[in-house]
Amino acid sequence: IKELWNKEEVSETPEISTEQQSEIHNPLQKIRKNLWMEICLNIVVLIILIPLSKVFSEDPLSRWTLMIIYFFIIGYFTLKFYEFYKKSVSLNINTLYHLQELKFELILLKELYKAYYVSSIPFFMGVLFLFLQKNDFSKYPDLIMNYAPYIMFFCIVVFTLASGIYWFENYYGKYIKQIQNKIEDLK
Repeated sequence: IKELWNKEEVSETPEISTEQQSEIHNPLQKIRKNLWMEICLNIVVLIILIPLSKVFSEDPLSRWTLMIIYFFIIGYFTLKFYEFYKKSVSLNINTLYHLQELKFELILLKELYKAYYVSSIPFFMGVLFLFLQKNDFSKYPDLIMNYAPYIMFFCIVVFTLASGIYWFENYYGKYIKQIQNKIEDLK
């Protein structure tokens, strides 16, 4: 058995052709470009939200508490997106093992993106409470006006989740599917 073991030649991990690498590299480049755009957009949103925070409430303690929480949410996910961006630049895609690693990283990006939009829902709940504190809707005799803030909150949550799903599928999902299909073809 030892002789057979020694006779067995262990070759290096099979390389993936440069043509196949470029077919994976192109959608990965598009994902990187969109991710960089989104990182910059998140930073701009953080800057814009500071002067807009007065719309939510006149109470500085409530307003700044809410803004700090949202800054942490955006900051955390922007940092995670940037870490993926940096990692994706240095990813090696010349072996099947590395492609499997890339596939795993893209799945993590998708889950991180879902968490990003779901975690913004408490921010909208806080905005609703500040808005209700600033405006008393119970003084209206119309029943619809009493529930208007809750209907608005529900619409904002649905819009946020729907736009998050659309944004992800439009800017990342189709490229992730291209890469995953190419990886499956190489197996």
